[in-house]
Amino acid sequence: MEKKLYKGRYPSAANLLIREGIISTPRQEIREDIRWAEGIDITYTLKNLTPVNFQKYSDSLLLLAYQEMMRYNEYTWKFARFDVRLGRLKKGRDLPEISSFQSGMHDDPEIAVYGPGYEVPQKFFLTDKVNDIIDIVKRYPGKVSKQAPYKVVKLVISIREPRP
Repeated sequence: MEKKLYKGRYPSAANLLIREGIISTPRQEIREDIRWAEGIDITYTLKNLTPVNFQKYSDSLLLLAYQEMMRYNEYTWKFARFDVRLGRLKKGRDLPEISSFQSGMHDDPEIAVYGPGYEVPQKFFLTDKVNDIIDIVKRYPGKVSKQAPYKVVKLVISIREPRP
């Protein structure tokens, strides 16, 4: 599997988020440690994504994930995850410092990011994971700070092709 170089031209959502100071330039890494597939991980380091900013820029981040998956659309599987640093309280020490919210794998980037367009009982699309992150205070009552419950620190888009 080969990296597709940007050559200074990033997806439109990335350009907007870079200008706003929300993301850094992407880093692409070939994953050779996976037994069942060849893969590439595209990592965006996120800056200043407190709950208010995350809600403000969540649509742009979903569009960014979709655009990156479309760049590698000829490969079979696509998925993404957000890494979140939790603002743990004393009662929340049993929670991990960094929690990951990962979508399920799918071959269609639009479905992987936005869902199938109709209601399904499973909630494993990236847009559902955004809602899970926004609801962290409800999920961990008394374990995370109400003033600073979390900070989203990373977006990783993963592309996989099964090994022959």
